[in-house]
Amino acid sequence: MNIEPSVIVSIVSATIAAVSVTIAAISTTVAIRNFRREQLNQKIQAAKWQKEYFIDLVKWSDESMILLSEALHLCDLDPQKCEKGKFFDIRHMLRIKLSAQIDKGRWFFPNIDTDRYGKHKVEAYRGYRHKVLDGLVYTYDSVTKLNYYDGSKNEEIRGSIENFKRQFTSEIQKILAPNSRNKEFKELTKLVTKV
Repeated sequence: MNIEPSVIVSIVSATIAAVSVTIAAISTTVAIRNFRREQLNQKIQAAKWQKEYFIDLVKWSDESMILLSEALHLCDLDPQKCEKGKFFDIRHMLRIKLSAQIDKGRWFFPNIDTDRYGKHKVEAYRGYRHKVLDGLVYTYDSVTKLNYYDGSKNEEIRGSIENFKRQFTSEIQKILAPNSRNKEFKELTKLVTKV
């Protein structure tokens, strides 16, 4: 059987074309898979950056909550039953810690409307303070008002501090959004297992 050269050329050309189409399809599939993997890697990287930020924020929040609890329970102490000057000293140290914690909070939650209010102030204090800091600021003010001679006069302040602590908890929970972060983590985990 004698096959004409033009038929052989056609068969070889068709085979080369089929192989080229197959290689192109495989390359496209690999490129799409690599693109999806790169998108996933970018999402994971963004999640890592977010996690690092939230680790610092959670640490600050935890420290804030401890200070709020200290302030609340300081109200239960009777200055008359403490060593002379002890209640005053505790109150003073707590005010120092609360003041520093408020300023640290400004690193996470800078003031808003800085170009419209407080232009005469130092830059970090221009504008209006973020709502999440209010509970700490109001607690600082309340601790300042604690009577360090007569504990019976501190009962009303205790109620205020308890409200400020709840306010802080509510505001920081909105920001930390534990439920949505858990949902996002689960979604990322599903995507990783699919790739």
